[in-house]
Amino acid sequence: MSTQAAYLELEYGKIFELDIHGLSKEEARAELVCALSQIDIFYKAVLVTHGYHHGHVLKDFVRGEFKHQRIKKKVNIDASRTLLVLE
Repeated sequence: MSTQAAYLELEYGKIFELDIHGLSKEEARAELVCALSQIDIFYKAVLVTHGYHHGHVLKDFVRGEFKHQRIKKKVNIDASRTLLVLE
């Protein structure tokens, strides 16, 4: 775990990390829905690595278009990662 991820855990609680970098938009949607539906309730957030060097489709999708009932808010960590804070 990186120092930044450890800091995020101190601020938000237990974090599940999910890398969707390199997937298509529909594959990313499926991975996100599956993760949010199956992770234990003790996770307080999901740190999504979507990348940005090969385009911003996944970044725009995660930060804007993607919705799920467990997501309370979205926090932009940096250009390649977004934190989904859970209910």
